[in-house]
Amino acid sequence: MHIFCITNNKGGVAKTTSAINIGYALADQGHKVLIVDADPQCNATYALLGSLEYEKSLYEVLQENLPIAQAIKATKHQNLSVVPCSINLSAADVLMASAHGRERRLERALKPITDHYDFIIIDTPPQLGILTINALVACTEVLIPFTLSTFALIGSGVLEETMASLRQNLDLKLPVLGVFGTLDERTVINKNVLHSIGVQYGDKLFKTTIPKNVAVEYAHNQAESIFEYEATSKAAEAYKQLAEEILERVELGDGR
Repeated sequence: MHIFCITNNKGGVAKTTSAINIGYALADQGHKVLIVDADPQCNATYALLGSLEYEKSLYEVLQENLPIAQAIKATKHQNLSVVPCSINLSAADVLMASAHGRERRLERALKPITDHYDFIIIDTPPQLGILTINALVACTEVLIPFTLSTFALIGSGVLEETMASLRQNLDLKLPVLGVFGTLDERTVINKNVLHSIGVQYGDKLFKTTIPKNVAVEYAHNQAESIFEYEATSKAAEAYKQLAEEILERVELGDGR
């Protein structure tokens, strides 16, 4: 069983889009997948469920010790479920500031259900606060999306420093399974930025990049994945290929 944390401390890098569509692509291949929406913007919750009104959410799990199984919601895909988020978690850094073991709350919450899923994917907010820290502590591997823009690598050093600190202070492995480019328009700038990412991350860079595609936004608007909205789109094909690359790396890591 693998728990992926999809993270980047920059906003607008397609974390939520990637969490949703990697999850769907893996579910389409017969894997049991759970997406945990840990971003108080609740975009993954809306995109997967079409609503934001839930009495039981990640807020109750982290703040009131609700068993996470009671917060899980089914999606339209039989192999894909989601733990919805709540806007109340936007105050998590304050609410959990003095809580004992605050960095490991999500890790502890997930333990009773890990045997029920092949993959758990955690969508994180665009800052390195307590929710992202919880996601990093709980995960088995990290996936990092980058927009292929001039400012893509700005701030990446902060993420690396945070992960290094967690490895040292909390005795975590935190392996980066891979990094990938998003919002690719096939421009010269995109190509140059992708090369820079490859120089920094080496063989961690996936071959697949995710194209900029208006169909993705339309899909979100309809509370659908790109596979449901337009399965023949370039974005759908890219996410399918990315999921296949992820599976290859995971299987190699498992010794298969």
